[in-house]
Amino acid sequence: MAYTLALRPSAPALAHPQRVILRVEGEQIVDVEYRPETGDGSPFARVGRMGFEQIVAAATAACPTCGMAHALALCQAVEALAAIAIPARAKVLRVAAAELERATSHLATVATIFEALALPEVAAAFAAEGRAAAGALLSLRGKAPGGWLVPGGVAQDLADEGRGAIARVMAESLERLFTLADKTIAQRLLLARTVEVGVITLSAAEQFGLGGPLARAVGLKADLRLDAPYAAYDDLQTALVTQEGGDVYARITVLIFEALESLKLAGRAVHDLPVGPIRGALPQALPAGIGEAAVEAPRGPVHYKVAAEGGRLSAVSCKPAPQLDRLLTRAALVNATVDDSALIFVSTDPCDTCLGMTYDF
Repeated sequence: MAYTLALRPSAPALAHPQRVILRVEGEQIVDVEYRPETGDGSPFARVGRMGFEQIVAAATAACPTCGMAHALALCQAVEALAAIAIPARAKVLRVAAAELERATSHLATVATIFEALALPEVAAAFAAEGRAAAGALLSLRGKAPGGWLVPGGVAQDLADEGRGAIARVMAESLERLFTLADKTIAQRLLLARTVEVGVITLSAAEQFGLGGPLARAVGLKADLRLDAPYAAYDDLQTALVTQEGGDVYARITVLIFEALESLKLAGRAVHDLPVGPIRGALPQALPAGIGEAAVEAPRGPVHYKVAAEGGRLSAVSCKPAPQLDRLLTRAALVNATVDDSALIFVSTDPCDTCLGMTYDF
């Protein structure tokens, strides 16, 4: 007997209601129809009339969970165009912010996955650590994210008192998270529900050009922080986390251990903050031309390209890492059971904002 179901998934970075149509025979999914609902229009459509702070704020607001990464890629593209030197202290502060955002995003997704597994206590514990990372990020950058990251560095320094407070939060969170991961990862119930479930194969990952945790969960060793270091990643290197299963379990494992690495890296950055200025000089008029940059956002590489004419930015384009589109959804869900469909979907950390943000000029 064949029948059709509508799946309405919820995930941290889904800003719009999503509807996935599943064609089912018995308890097995045999076909999937998914056309992601995304936002309309580019946030940079009127860039020629916007100041730097407005443009960076638009990039920061572009994605609910990787806004700092978008803003950093944009700033680095402007800096490449204008050949601006970034002070060492600003580079380290940028790394701290980027890693706190990564930890926040990953832990929120892990919490959602455990909710889908009907393990509310575990979900609540991971969500609490995500909120701790988000609080540390807020302490670092202040309440106006668009005003903190600026071309040339950062607009606000981190005082010694703030450094100490963030370091304490990170140390306490790391201790709790290590214990939580140790108790969780090897649970028989988790293994039974997630191993060989929702498999994305290595060939599919390569075919779809996947990046970030989705790619690293199938064994692809790609990470811009290591492959093309930017900011202070040359000095503050992070460990590469990979798995080879390509299933829900592999994705959970990568997200948890990347979050741990991010918290450790943010702690080192805050502790080893070099002395010096926090912002390089920005020319009064930008040179005509094009600048490009890419950063490793929580979901993978985010590329920005900017153009300038008449002394100011005239165009901005963005290309995020591939997200869960209709073809990848079909690859992950076909042959799975209906009961696992929501779990598989949210385990990919879907983001409709990033999916709809590919613009060019």
